[in-house]
Amino acid sequence: MTTLLIRLPSEHYDLFVAACEITSPEYTILKNNIVARHQSSDEQPTVEILCDMDEATLLLEAARRVYPEAVPFIEDALNVAPEV
Repeated sequence: MTTLLIRLPSEHYDLFVAACEITSPEYTILKNNIVARHQSSDEQPTVEILCDMDEATLLLEAARRVYPEAVPFIEDALNVAPEV
């Protein structure tokens, strides 16, 4: 199973979570798979979400429906994933 790390700016993470239904699988993935919320001196605060390929695809589909601003960040993680 391929593991991906999605990095979302905190602002986009918070708005994406708020746009998801609390009972949805996307909400569960977003809330349960957080690695870290951090900020380096030259970057904006970021939330890292550790998930597998299926979960990332599910998040991408949800982002396209409810919060398109998150799409490029999820696509970036999918694009660097190793081929299986």
